[in-house]
Amino acid sequence: MNKKKYFDFVIVGQGLAGLAAAYYASEQGTVALVSKENFNISNSYLAQGGIASAISPDDSIKQHYKDTIAVGKNLCNKKAVKILVAEGKNIVREIISLGMKFDRNNTELDISLEGGHSKRRVLHSNGSSTGKELVRFFRSLITKNENITLFGNSFLFRILVRNRDAHGALFYNYKTQKDFRLLTYRTIIATGGLAGIYHKSTNPLSTSGDGIIAAYNAGAEIENIEFIQFHPTALNKKSCPPFLLSEALRGDGALLVDNNGKRIFSNTELTELSPRDELSKAIYQYISAGKNRNVFLSLSQIEKSVIRRKFSYLLNELKKYGIDIITSGIPVAPAAHYTVGGIKTGLFGETNITGLYAIGEAASAGVHGANRLASNSLLECLVFAKRCVKHSRSSSFTTPIKPEPESSLTIEDKNEKIFHKVRNQIAKILWEDVGIIRNAASLIRAKEKLSKLREKYSIPGNEYYLLQIQNLIQLALLLTNGALARKESRGCHIRSDYPNQNKKFERNSSQINKHTRLLKIRRER
Repeated sequence: MNKKKYFDFVIVGQGLAGLAAAYYASEQGTVALVSKENFNISNSYLAQGGIASAISPDDSIKQHYKDTIAVGKNLCNKKAVKILVAEGKNIVREIISLGMKFDRNNTELDISLEGGHSKRRVLHSNGSSTGKELVRFFRSLITKNENITLFGNSFLFRILVRNRDAHGALFYNYKTQKDFRLLTYRTIIATGGLAGIYHKSTNPLSTSGDGIIAAYNAGAEIENIEFIQFHPTALNKKSCPPFLLSEALRGDGALLVDNNGKRIFSNTELTELSPRDELSKAIYQYISAGKNRNVFLSLSQIEKSVIRRKFSYLLNELKKYGIDIITSGIPVAPAAHYTVGGIKTGLFGETNITGLYAIGEAASAGVHGANRLASNSLLECLVFAKRCVKHSRSSSFTTPIKPEPESSLTIEDKNEKIFHKVRNQIAKILWEDVGIIRNAASLIRAKEKLSKLREKYSIPGNEYYLLQIQNLIQLALLLTNGALARKESRGCHIRSDYPNQNKKFERNSSQINKHTRLLKIRRER
């Protein structure tokens, strides 16, 4: 039966948000840091973009704020954005002082321009490996910390809640094939988003919304989940994964061209550095408009020495797929990339359940609105990890931690094939019917298919694969219900039957599990 351990903090997720939270929390007490996979797999680790910060002399916090608000299409929480850009600038300086190294031109920081930004303000580390370097940096800060205990290869089974107070979580370890409890008054969800459940995604398969659905099942509020950002330039080649192609390529001059090498958007208001939602929609529509229409990312405008210096990772990775980015165009198309909404939080990562926090891509802190500004995600991880830990120390709890009746997880190997089959079905439903461009007919069709799957697999018990199936179906339904309720196009939520923004929907959507499925569009906090 499962063992119980008490920690001052239990942090679920091994990406940048989780690692940063563990670092800051270790100064306050004992920390359990739990990872679903090994500690080298996360969206943060794979992130090719940089980290946005207004540290250049010709930039300002005010301008960074304005750009974020503009891309968010009037749905951002303005207080949260002010916190992000102001505290973000300070925290970037802080980690530089701690030893984090960003790329430089001689002695000056090498600052890039990315889509939606009006100024060069994106810092990179080791070219297009910024996420990896930040993860490595924070991992180095916590590896030998005696206050931090690592739990790898462990799946989040359930968040433990009594009387609206969270007091830990139940996990299952794949290696030992045993479940275990970690008890605490401060549970921090930093598990990333859910875009990995789409058929075409830049995310690893492990990005499947585990923390979001666990929080939903525990009674946490889910906000703006219909906003899934599609990255406009993912590798589009048969038998190859939709490998992400850094936005910094376009920032340095890469162009979007057709089969004949002609620039596609030269006679439109769009440019290669338009916000991601606008560019993804345009590329998708261009490819869909006729047979054999392809889009390529051409690096011919970038000096070869710059490509080798700044984009060596991409150069080497794409050679594995038979593409030399120096001499040939890269076939691209949009792919599901980032979960803009998530677990609703306040300005310190706090949820509607006392003691339960959410940070990073799993959370909806209000900083992204209807569409995330490029390279604000890594910044969000750092800012709200620090705020979350600070706030959690002052939280008050009314329910003492007491053991619950035991309920162990079981695994039946016969259900593994069923799980993969259903996951593929869900991925296809979402891609075809809840994709870049949606409408009432496609969303209703998706809901009907998903409801049939839910009815078929609503089997009681604690069997691992069946629980995974039920969770994936519920996540897909949350997405679909949110998209159906929002009868407008705003940011990365695009409906062909409601092509314009509607002032009526300048609000946050909200879904909460109270044994019935409720959906409301709520006004901004």
